[in-house]
Amino acid sequence: MSPQFAGIAVALSNSLYQEAGMELNFLPICPVGLEMNAVRNHANNAASSKDVAAVSIGSVEQNIFVPTLQQYPGLGLNAVAAMFRRSPLCLASMANTDSSKRKNPTERLTVGVHEDSVSVIQKVLAADTNNSYSVLASPRSTKNTDLLQGKFDSVQAYLTTEVPTLERQVLSSKLMGTTVVAKPLEGMNGAKLGYSQVLFCPKEDLSEGGGKREVINSFLDVTFRGWEEAIRDPESAARSVDQCRAMLRLDEENNDHWHNSFDYTVQSVGLCGNFVKETFQGDRLGVIDAQRWNDATNWLLEDDNIPTNFGLDETEIWKPSSQLLAGNELARNTLEKAANSARAFCGTHDRKPSLAVVTVGELPRYTHGERRLQLYSNNDNSWFNKTSVGLANGFEVQEILLPPTTTTDELLSQLYTLDNDATVDGIQLMWPLPPQIDAAKAYNSISLDRDVDGAHYIGQLELGSPSTDNMSPFPLPPVTPMSIITLMDHHDVSISNRSILVVGRSRIVGSPLAHMLRERGAIVTVAHSQISPDKLESLVKSADIVVSCAGSPKLIKSEWIQAGTDVINCGSTFDYQSDTLCSDFDGDLASVANKYSPVPGGVGPLSVAFLLKNVVNAAQERVDNDANELTRKIQLE
Repeated sequence: MSPQFAGIAVALSNSLYQEAGMELNFLPICPVGLEMNAVRNHANNAASSKDVAAVSIGSVEQNIFVPTLQQYPGLGLNAVAAMFRRSPLCLASMANTDSSKRKNPTERLTVGVHEDSVSVIQKVLAADTNNSYSVLASPRSTKNTDLLQGKFDSVQAYLTTEVPTLERQVLSSKLMGTTVVAKPLEGMNGAKLGYSQVLFCPKEDLSEGGGKREVINSFLDVTFRGWEEAIRDPESAARSVDQCRAMLRLDEENNDHWHNSFDYTVQSVGLCGNFVKETFQGDRLGVIDAQRWNDATNWLLEDDNIPTNFGLDETEIWKPSSQLLAGNELARNTLEKAANSARAFCGTHDRKPSLAVVTVGELPRYTHGERRLQLYSNNDNSWFNKTSVGLANGFEVQEILLPPTTTTDELLSQLYTLDNDATVDGIQLMWPLPPQIDAAKAYNSISLDRDVDGAHYIGQLELGSPSTDNMSPFPLPPVTPMSIITLMDHHDVSISNRSILVVGRSRIVGSPLAHMLRERGAIVTVAHSQISPDKLESLVKSADIVVSCAGSPKLIKSEWIQAGTDVINCGSTFDYQSDTLCSDFDGDLASVANKYSPVPGGVGPLSVAFLLKNVVNAAQERVDNDANELTRKIQLE
């Protein structure tokens, strides 16, 4: 029972399966790569013994599941959910800061991998034109030791478990000048490994009737509730992991890549939780997105005859309600595209796209930023840690915090310095500003071609931009309003000729959103949190779409929503006492709205993705404009 199954450990130790009427049993540990056979054999044995209530569920990576199912279609298994959205597999190596001790770059690099992973890692590394590799099957039990002793240049490892152990082993061995380098396999040379810790079951168990489908649904519900608790309290989850490991006698495993310390287990549970959080879609963890599954399957198999959704449960047992305007997967895809563009930009121009974020004083909505990051996102995709998000996605981000007593002139000086720095592609000035700051002067001081938060957007459109002069950049859209529009388009929420109420009038969300909706043919009314409840109720009842970005919990009552109305939750507030994120709406939207965006998991995840998309677009536009200017000068000469 490793930390990668912390959700199951929490649910098991807290009797959640028992409370749901399930008795959870574990099959004996089988040789790696034979998990699918074990599940099928157990299911067949249960059927022959007429144990009608027995359900068999297994877990394995998509990069193992799909090729095995292709080779042995008679297994008849379907993937129903996944604990990790992306593979935690990496190549771990030792980097010595003394470059003279490194190997000659022309030598073949030896890579030790698990026996069941040789082919897929060979496929990943074959696309590397800068190095040549020898991929060798190696024992799992001694791989960290083999790496430390120099038997391999790198080894297959998990970012969530084995890399933290390796880091501790390096510290304890006191290898001077040596650090652990972990390079994720997902995305390396275009690799698409897909989901990890995929939960699968016999296809026939998903049929209606007989009760097995209900058992599977209940198991998934309890398991991911366990994961919610593990994410919320990693220390308690680590105790559950240790308890279950001892109970199942898994602490007797003989290997060198589990570190025997509680702080290691806590860290590992937290790292696993970061992968699990990325599976959140709509209202639940563990959701498999069909497009992502198919993209990975196509990369893994390279077989044109493989059907769409190969190996995936098409009964959609674990799919969120179609009412939900879910934004997480859309956000991840947008961020991945921005990251790919950033890396392409860096490859061409030998530098990363760069963003400077300027904050004056402490922002109230950031008070619980760290807790919100822990519960709902991670350092690769959170609005509350843009430096880390930039690092993970190929951007250079500097966050500048100025004291709350900063004057307008001092802020202007800082913005002027950034605006004249050739290495800065985008500037984001965080809102709100302290009352002594002249906000108009501050935002207007940011050049149009560096305005990645859309402060100039409305003004430029009113002036008639884009200009016919190709040297003038088109104003970049404000990120949150663009997130809302994109979410609506993605879920086919029509805008044209509909009455839309926007509750909130800030310069960064409500005001530009109203303008953007009018540009799309909507009839827009703007309200705010200071109007009377009676007036607000009247406006809500007359709207076809209600978009709230007020940031005022329970401002709008669900009973005001009329049948057929679509609802966009943008404003959200973290409630410290309940330790949860609250929307501007009060009541059960599912019972009244046509479609609605959830909180969390609706608009929120999209904002940082669109911010970085704006940054890389600004970087590319500045480079293109510089090239055009050079061409123009040459022509004049």
